[in-house]
Amino acid sequence: MSKRSEHVEVQRPTRGESVYARYLRLPELLSLQKSEEELAHHDELQFQIVHQVFELWWKETAFELRSISRLLKEANLSEALRLLQRVIRIQYLLLENMRMLETMSPWDFHAFRKLLAGGAGSDSPGYRELQRLSPLLWDDFRTLLATAGASLSDIYLQAGRYPLLHAFAEALIDYDEVMQTFRFRHYKLAERMIGAATTGTGGTPMPLLERTIHDMLYPELWEIRDRLSTLAQEDGQI
Repeated sequence: MSKRSEHVEVQRPTRGESVYARYLRLPELLSLQKSEEELAHHDELQFQIVHQVFELWWKETAFELRSISRLLKEANLSEALRLLQRVIRIQYLLLENMRMLETMSPWDFHAFRKLLAGGAGSDSPGYRELQRLSPLLWDDFRTLLATAGASLSDIYLQAGRYPLLHAFAEALIDYDEVMQTFRFRHYKLAERMIGAATTGTGGTPMPLLERTIHDMLYPELWEIRDRLSTLAQEDGQI
């Protein structure tokens, strides 16, 4: 048994409280939404819960991204790849989470939109942390490429020689793609709720929000596709 597990302190539930509720801190968790009496509109509870779910999963994502960065620095590519696959799955979960808001009509949203005041999704500390941490993985990955004496082209042209580097590069582009999909879905949800010519709750004009759809985390991984197509054409494969 590790020292860490030897010193785990088991907290006993209070009278009338289950171990399940105690471990998950359910009284605190379920008190973080408005009560039914406080709701300005029926759909406000769903709106709060959907966004709180985002923050919880982004907290987990940030934790995993920091772990992945550490593993890359240790050259532990297989474990880093496993955790990156987890990160990707989380983001797909959040795409479905966002779709819950589509069950709300635009007019119902306007019934409590004013309570958001100047708040906007771009203010999310969880999302901002992902925007800070995600690009750092590219620096760690490039260091591994340099250590292996390989270029980005090499790991695609000789994938059998660099299987883990190739797999990790493909996982990075999977992650980049799902984040682009998230930005697109977020824009379309906003357009669905308030229209394309309106200013968002945080004061962001919709055309400006639309531009974020094309943001990339790892542009080099998209650019290499052009390079590979050119090489295939030169080689007579196209």
